[in-house]
Amino acid sequence: MVDESRRLAKEIELAATPEQVWQAIATPEGMSVWFVPHEHAGEEIEADFGGGNTQAGQVLEREPGRRVVYGAPGPDGEPPMTLEFLVEGKEGGTTVLRLVQSGFFGGDDWEAEYDGFGKGWDVFLNNLAEYFRHFPGLPVANVVATGFTERPGEAVWADLIARLGADPALGERVRLTPEGLEPIEGVVDLRGESLLGIRTEHGLYRFMADDLHHMVSTTQYFYGVEVDRESRSAAWQSWLDRITGH
Repeated sequence: MVDESRRLAKEIELAATPEQVWQAIATPEGMSVWFVPHEHAGEEIEADFGGGNTQAGQVLEREPGRRVVYGAPGPDGEPPMTLEFLVEGKEGGTTVLRLVQSGFFGGDDWEAEYDGFGKGWDVFLNNLAEYFRHFPGLPVANVVATGFTERPGEAVWADLIARLGADPALGERVRLTPEGLEPIEGVVDLRGESLLGIRTEHGLYRFMADDLHHMVSTTQYFYGVEVDRESRSAAWQSWLDRITGH
């Protein structure tokens, strides 16, 4: 059963106007800038998480410039999981964005699921802050890939780091050399357990492993430059598949 009483809330202050933040959370193009690729699919909006994994949802409520609520249907007719965004302008030209995710599934893994979603939103909200700080107004080209494996998460992450060719610390300048792909040069702007983020001259690279869901993924954002999304996504998917054993 979906438990509507379980809610996850996050808040971040952004160096952007309310209008800029509204565009980032209320349009597929804006969501693609910091989350995963979003596209209109008829009356629905479809999110692409890579590796053939997509999620369709609908706009359930909308107050232009202030609030939007998305909903994705739960299994077997259960109530939807919802994601609410609230936009509030602050003095000095900044904007507070608040999100509330509701409708988690009950069970023994509830705390781990909550923790996993929370860490994921921290990464994506950081992406939005980095976008406004370093790439404001530029269009995005996304590259995403996701792999699933029964291998232990620690082993998967150790393999990923080894294949990138470096295990850098936060703030360190680094040159990663993934086999068969072009090098990645930039500064480490995110670092955590099973998490690595690099900001380059033209965008963001994120690498994450999720032991609870037996998955590993990369989300990449290229701002204001031409990118062959299809070929790059296929190349990175192949790279991840070598880690997961597929």
